Amino acid sequence: MNYKVGSTTISKIKNQKDIDDFVKSLNIKSDTVLIKPNWVDGLNASHTEAEVLDMFLKSLKRKVIFIESYTFWRNKKMAKQGNKEDYFSSKEATVDTGKKHWNFFKEQDKWFFKYTKLDKLFKKYNAEYISITNEVWNRDTVKSSIIQNVVKKNYDRVNFKELYSYVPEKLYKYKGADLISFAKAKIDRGYGYTLSIKNLFGLIPDPNRYDKYHGEEEENLIHSIINMHKIYQSLFEVKFVVDGVFKACSMDFDTEKTISYDNWGVILGGNNALEIDEIGAKLLGTKLKGALKELPAKYEKNFGGFDKSILKNIPKHLYLKKRCV
Repeated sequence: MNYKVGSTTISKIKNQKDIDDFVKSLNIKSDTVLIKPNWVDGLNASHTEAEVLDMFLKSLKRKVIFIESYTFWRNKKMAKQGNKEDYFSSKEATVDTGKKHWNFFKEQDKWFFKYTKLDKLFKKYNAEYISITNEVWNRDTVKSSIIQNVVKKNYDRVNFKELYSYVPEKLYKYKGADLISFAKAKIDRGYGYTLSIKNLFGLIPDPNRYDKYHGEEEENLIHSIINMHKIYQSLFEVKFVVDGVFKACSMDFDTEKTISYDNWGVILGGNNALEIDEIGAKLLGTKLKGALKELPAKYEKNFGGFDKSILKNIPKHLYLKKRCV
């Protein structure tokens, strides 16, 4: 069943028809659709699952390309609750230092896709997967001056100029296509929550984005997120989705543990990322804090806001029953 709050569709998913109706509400137009899932790690409930993507792609009926960068945490060791053991130092996992571990990242992606059964999903729908990091390391990217010129027609400059040089040629040829930020409904102990706006941060190709793009006191994090939106919202028609159909979660990166909230059955989406994420936060019973507290204001300044009075119209029976503080 679909509920409309502002321009956002909130759906309670019980069967395939419910997903069909939700996908229809997104008004996807392009023949090829890019999907940025949340595949930051393999911890339970912390990543976008094959099950919900299976239902989504069955409704979509279009060519799909999944896009994601390598991460330092998407590997076999980090899929175990509470395991903070690394294969090597995170300082060896930036876009500059990580290339010597390229084969390792390829192997761990192969493991992750098999572990999550995403490999079967790719095969079932003939879906393509593009690793942004692979394309950057292969030097198959668009000239930074081209991307810079596209972005400056819409927004002011980005804070990290190298980000202009990280758009793969394979993606640029689909310029103007629909791109879905398909985020996990995730409560975060440090930030309050991470939803569809934060999700595009994962397109920065560094497997370890922390040191540079978070910053020593995380002073760079909001700028980095906004930078990625300036680039990708200039290139594509971006839709925003927050998924809690099979699993939502609470994440604690300090302990590397998650709490899974199973079978919530809620998914929401539309065109207004700020509206969607604030509705998602209400549904999850949480608020932004820490380094992301000012993200809504910064996002609104660049991309516009929404009428916050609509938040009172969120159906109360859709709220997540289990809360996290």
